[in-house]
Amino acid sequence: MKVKKFSPCKVNLMLAITGARPDGFHNLVSIVAPVKFGDWLEAEILDGASRDEIECGMEGVPLDESNLVVKAAALFRRESGRDVFFKFKLDKKVPHGAGLGGGSSNGAAALLAVNELCGNPLPMKKLEALAAEMGSDCPLFLTGTPVVMRGRGELVYPLFGDAQDYISRLKLVIFKPAFSINTGWAYSQMRANPSDYIDADEAESMLSVWLENPSISGLPLVNNMQIEAFKKYPALELAVEGVREKFAVPAMMSGSGSACFAIVNNLTEAQISELKNYVKSMLGDSCVIVDA
Repeated sequence: MKVKKFSPCKVNLMLAITGARPDGFHNLVSIVAPVKFGDWLEAEILDGASRDEIECGMEGVPLDESNLVVKAAALFRRESGRDVFFKFKLDKKVPHGAGLGGGSSNGAAALLAVNELCGNPLPMKKLEALAAEMGSDCPLFLTGTPVVMRGRGELVYPLFGDAQDYISRLKLVIFKPAFSINTGWAYSQMRANPSDYIDADEAESMLSVWLENPSISGLPLVNNMQIEAFKKYPALELAVEGVREKFAVPAMMSGSGSACFAIVNNLTEAQISELKNYVKSMLGDSCVIVDA
């Protein structure tokens, strides 16, 4: 028996880092949406095996315990008490070092897959706890819906009603330059530049205003992680600002970068094509551009 799971990437439609925590993480307030672009993960039980196996054709993807897919399998065995090992095939499309949560999504997909293969012995609450243990972004991918994240990212609140409806109708162009941004570096820059933090009450106020009257145009498109990223990579800032000014659409960096996105609901197909060509002209032909 094989189980196949779609593993979507995400964009942060709002990301307010509000301060450093004693445990080394950062507190945040974020609106996060899974999108139509992502990877596929296939899993099956390996009879008689004593270790997990993982295959992936994308260069640079680790195939050891540092991959969250393998870590998910180990956590499942620990919590379920099942002495079972798995073979995974990861069809990887989401670039790493992009701020799109690709690895976190893969880990969440693996948790769901191995639990299903074994008859769903672990309830969703336990899967959520394991996902939080894997990484701050992992729990959101268990829901499959837009969410508000708080804490270090482990506190996930699904959005419903008009808020979910507006986000589900977003039409995005995601673009990632050839270079990546290390997440650890990005957070170290936040810690070194505390004036970049957004006040927690201000962040909650921005979120509340939008939740009271959700709309596409009113989304609080804030990401204070892009402040230091744009200083180090000015070409990225020029591309994002150029997209905003030339095409009159919202655009910003997602997560810790380096991927950015534009909301293109108001553009024609011809204009979207022109926007993609513009991004290529700014960031080079090696820039990855996808519709989502």
